Amino acid sequence: MSAGGLAPRAWRSYFEGSRLLESELERRLKASSGIDLGDFNVLLVLSEADGLRMRMGDLARTLAFAPGRLTYRIAALEKEGLVVREASAVDRRGTDAVLTDAGRRRLRKARPEHARHVEELFLGGLDTEALEVLDRVFTPLRTRLLDRRAEAPADE
Repeated sequence: MSAGGLAPRAWRSYFEGSRLLESELERRLKASSGIDLGDFNVLLVLSEADGLRMRMGDLARTLAFAPGRLTYRIAALEKEGLVVREASAVDRRGTDAVLTDAGRRRLRKARPEHARHVEELFLGGLDTEALEVLDRVFTPLRTRLLDRRAEAPADE
């Protein structure tokens, strides 16, 4: 197959395969821990942040969420007691999302199951060469896209 014919097929396989994978991971995570992938990712990113906290704008860029969408998600996580919003530790004008002890416990419960699902549905079917290709393709892609988000105006 020519490179010209391979590119659209590869794109479609990636696009449809990643959506199918995400949908199944979402279903399994909700069934096992009661949270969706978006909530899981918020809790995960906060768990890795200094002091278990991050400015809302930085968190939105890291998660590739529109600020309004993140505000809605954080409000829902606050109602569950998994996250709180506090004045920024660095700049009192801003707001930080802060992971609570309950949020850490929920994440600690969800992580092993989620990792098992990722292994079973995705990583376990890949050899070292395929993992290296994924890393070579997606690490720079993620970096480029995050850099562009960091440079974009806050309302984008």
